[in-house]
Amino acid sequence: MNRNTLSVTSSLIIINIVVFVVGLIARSPAMLGISVPGSDMTEPTLQVLGAYSWFTCFTEGGLWRLISYQFLHANFGHILFNMWALYFFGPLTEHLMGPRRYLAFYLSCGVAGALFSSLLAGVGIVNPLGDSQQSVLFANELVHRFTDYTGTVEPWQLVPMIGASAAVYGVMVAVAFMFPHERISLLFPPVSMTMRTFALVVIGIASATILFGGTNAGGEAGHLGGIILGAIIMSIWKWRTGGHYFRY
Repeated sequence: MNRNTLSVTSSLIIINIVVFVVGLIARSPAMLGISVPGSDMTEPTLQVLGAYSWFTCFTEGGLWRLISYQFLHANFGHILFNMWALYFFGPLTEHLMGPRRYLAFYLSCGVAGALFSSLLAGVGIVNPLGDSQQSVLFANELVHRFTDYTGTVEPWQLVPMIGASAAVYGVMVAVAFMFPHERISLLFPPVSMTMRTFALVVIGIASATILFGGTNAGGEAGHLGGIILGAIIMSIWKWRTGGHYFRY
């Protein structure tokens, strides 16, 4: 790679930051357009145009949202965590896979995250709206508004999803496959562990949140979707190369 050419990882981080900053400036009426106590009736314009939901993607035909949602973030902490993880895990994965395969891998894990979250919501394993009384009232209003528009609609189909987490978690799993015994040190909590252990802890947290109906069950379902596809791809790669990962 030309030294003057940005890496894919650097490009992804820059794009995410630029999109986030634009979102702080340009705002539009919220996607769902429903007044909920304590909610903001506006949101970043790019989120309105690019956030993923089953309804906007498959009922309205906005298939680009499977990609665009990966470059949108809810707040500073959200983008900071994702870009920090991508900064550490991305370059090594990109070097070993090569830029094109790495980009395809990254985006594919993001797509898998969105679809897996919708799958678990569709079969009733995940309730992205939560179980509070306010959430139930919100769901009823969603159904009333959108059923008149396009026939039968389930509330989970309308819940927007944003973030690079599924793609980043897929990259994290790739590193865990390639270097399972490499040790990493976390800032919080301040502990050291192998990449394999770290990946298993992340998978455990995501699974527990889903099984016990945690507040971010829908998001964790997305994380798990990226992890699963990442693990499948890396397993196939390991089988094809006899356990030797290399750039080709």
